[in-house]
Amino acid sequence: MSVAILDASGTIVSVNNAWKQFGRRNGLRVPHSAVGSNYLQYCRSDDPNSRRFVGQLKALLAGKRDLSTFIYPCHSPTQARWFCLIGLPLSQSKSGGVALLHVNLTTMLPLPVGVRGTRIKGRKVQVRQQGSSIGDVLERSVLETLSSQLNGMFIGPARHKNSAAQEKIDQMKAAHTGLSKRQIQVLNLLGQGKTNKEIAMALFLSPNTIKLHVSAILERLKLKSRTQAALLSSKLLEKTNSEVKSAAAVTN
Repeated sequence: MSVAILDASGTIVSVNNAWKQFGRRNGLRVPHSAVGSNYLQYCRSDDPNSRRFVGQLKALLAGKRDLSTFIYPCHSPTQARWFCLIGLPLSQSKSGGVALLHVNLTTMLPLPVGVRGTRIKGRKVQVRQQGSSIGDVLERSVLETLSSQLNGMFIGPARHKNSAAQEKIDQMKAAHTGLSKRQIQVLNLLGQGKTNKEIAMALFLSPNTIKLHVSAILERLKLKSRTQAALLSSKLLEKTNSEVKSAAAVTN
């Protein structure tokens, strides 16, 4: 999966190795794998669907959308290829930038090798219909894994160290509560007073998925409200921090 990170203006600020490799294999002749250039300049202006996505992307960059998807062709001279482009905000801030994920759908939407011209054009409606349902599945799976993908690209050593400490604390919380790793993440954000939508954005999940997690947390911990869950989260944080410090003192 190729990933490009854009700032609020649409300028590409970082890309992953998959993006660079795809560019090299397909003759992308731009400096620094297009980092520093504006993504919008590469979007086609002669295609109505492309123009529609550009409008969605601009709204995403402005903080007016939570998600954008676009099924598009990216054919090589010898192969018909179809991709799904998924755009997601990097943060709740309107100036936080976006992540663009390019997922190859070719194996899901099989077309004969060498197909080109009118034959490809004639199948656009069928591909679009198939792509709609496949795109829904992709969105769910990509949202589940996006956080770790982005962390691998952009988190520095200091953040990795902090992440390791947080993971240790979360493991201890899980041991105390019997919650899953994902439920602990949701509980942590509940403790910060986040809404379901804010938690969904932070974890790159759908609000409906977060709603299910919150219900499961309340049932598991026999709590009656989000407020009680938030209070418990704070108490667990104090308890686990104390245990971590005690363990560190013994080690030293």
